[in-house]
Amino acid sequence: MSLKPSADISGIKSEENFDLARNTTYGVGGLCKKAYFPTTEDEATQIYATLTETKEKFFILGNGSNILASDSFYDGSVICTAGLKGIFENGDKLKCQSGVRVGSLLQYCISNGLSGLEFLAGIPASVGGLTFMNGGAGGKFISDVLEVCTVFTKKTIELSNKSCSFGYKYSTMRDINCMILSCEFNVERSSPTAVKNNITQYLQRRSGQPKGKSCGCVFKNPDGVSAGYLIEACGLKGFRCGGAEVSRKHANFIINDNGARATDIYKLIEHIKREVFSAFGVRLEEEVVYIGEF
Repeated sequence: MSLKPSADISGIKSEENFDLARNTTYGVGGLCKKAYFPTTEDEATQIYATLTETKEKFFILGNGSNILASDSFYDGSVICTAGLKGIFENGDKLKCQSGVRVGSLLQYCISNGLSGLEFLAGIPASVGGLTFMNGGAGGKFISDVLEVCTVFTKKTIELSNKSCSFGYKYSTMRDINCMILSCEFNVERSSPTAVKNNITQYLQRRSGQPKGKSCGCVFKNPDGVSAGYLIEACGLKGFRCGGAEVSRKHANFIINDNGARATDIYKLIEHIKREVFSAFGVRLEEEVVYIGEF
């Protein structure tokens, strides 16, 4: 499907002065000029095409769990995908729209006896965000189960798993201007009880992770070593910048439990990068995505 960029989007639900702090897991950020809330893929593509044609600055927001938004006003728009929450079965495939959150997806799998996605348990993300960054846990990634990813650029395109060029915390969608609309996953029939038990086991494995407002792991792991190990080896557990603190439980987490601003978190990230490079000659690369000016 290809849509005319000049489509009228004035009737689609929107909000002026959208509060990014209330819509990201870090709980920081300024206001955004306008947010759009599509509830269908047609609406989403109309918004994307129109904002692209008019050269409006914009970004796409899922669960907000991998974003650090600037404290400053964002003079652009955001497309919020939370309304794209359809889940559809097709034999041994499960198609999910990009705004489906992991918790909702796994509850559907329990109710319908579908196995294969349990490793996602406890990840505070949407399907679109997970696919965009090839998220996962415990050595398994979304690329292990994804069959097809449907995206919109100037038209709607279906990308096979191979075409997504998945890598460590990477997909080709990070390098092209597109919006993820839906993903289709391989699943297997099982019993609701077995699926629920598997999910419980994965949640137990994640139970030791730090609590509090965060984006999860801040940095990608360099080859052969964990970022958390390097940060801890620099003696940075508990190190603070303003209200932002390196977790005392897992050094690759930065926690905001003391009224941090985005600037505090950003300064702490930069400090960690300098310290690790000074000690080990390793340049840490962020997983977190920056929105706005820092």
